[in-house]
Amino acid sequence: MIQYIQFDQQFDAARLQQEVAQLATTLWQAHYNRGGYEGSWQTLQLRALHGLPTNNAANHPGWLPGAELFHDTPLLAQCPYTKEVLDFFQIEKTAVRFMQLAPGAVIKPHRDPDLNFEQGEVRLHIPVLTNPQLQFYLEEERLVMEEGSCWYLNLSRPHHVKNEGRTARVHLVIDGIVNEWLRSYFLAPRHRVVHRATPGLVEQHSRDDQRKIIAQLRLLQTATADKLADEMQAALAGGQA
Repeated sequence: MIQYIQFDQQFDAARLQQEVAQLATTLWQAHYNRGGYEGSWQTLQLRALHGLPTNNAANHPGWLPGAELFHDTPLLAQCPYTKEVLDFFQIEKTAVRFMQLAPGAVIKPHRDPDLNFEQGEVRLHIPVLTNPQLQFYLEEERLVMEEGSCWYLNLSRPHHVKNEGRTARVHLVIDGIVNEWLRSYFLAPRHRVVHRATPGLVEQHSRDDQRKIIAQLRLLQTATADKLADEMQAALAGGQA
């Protein structure tokens, strides 16, 4: 599976910072998963369920009748450059948020189930504000994400964050549905793509889900993805009665 991608695309962090700064500070809301962090972790909703800026849930489409329940909030209209950034990604988007982690705050180790490219939904991160003391770990690897850079992270894998700096970390976080445009963009050779096999992947999913994952892996057309698909196919065949 793809572990993460550092895209070659660079966005204008200064313009994003300016738009974040002009939004009313009273609109920031505590992240809904109160048990998953320590300190202050807040969100500003640019696209949300029913277009409500007060609704900061980020339910995955698999849990809902459809992604059509997500709409732009009034805040996005105040952020024209941010909208340009979103429009660059030609995918159907679900939740879109600015997410702010205060100095000293910790996001505890966790997974976001099914939130990965191979199963049809992605989460993209664009750092808007960060600092050198920000500790972001995806499994055992620390990822240093510069302001204005753009990343896909397979967040169905264990990850955790600690802001050891003196300034807040703010990311623009985009959730969306995989389509042909995104597959082509992910496979562009100019990006830095890191793959990692997932031990026990077959046991974690139903047989239908396994077949879907295998199909998505085949679409990647890489040696690593093909090898993992072959292993899953063999395990699937071996488990048939």
